[in-house]
Amino acid sequence: MDSYEQGGIHIHFALHIKTENFDSAIKVLNDASIDHKVIEEVNINMQKEKRLYFKDNEDNVIEFYTLDMRED
Repeated sequence: MDSYEQGGIHIHFALHIKTENFDSAIKVLNDASIDHKVIEEVNINMQKEKRLYFKDNEDNVIEFYTLDMRED
């Protein structure tokens, strides 16, 4: 099972991030040696979206996504 797609009790906190800041967020995680997962896909509205998943120090899943939920 993917460590970012857990069942059971855990917290998943999602935040919107501007596309132009996405690569900078990855760099911060890489510089801090924080494991992460990136997903890039085109949604059903033909909009490209990126998602970045990582965990905090209490094992809660944090997600940054580029698609504005008002557009989704």
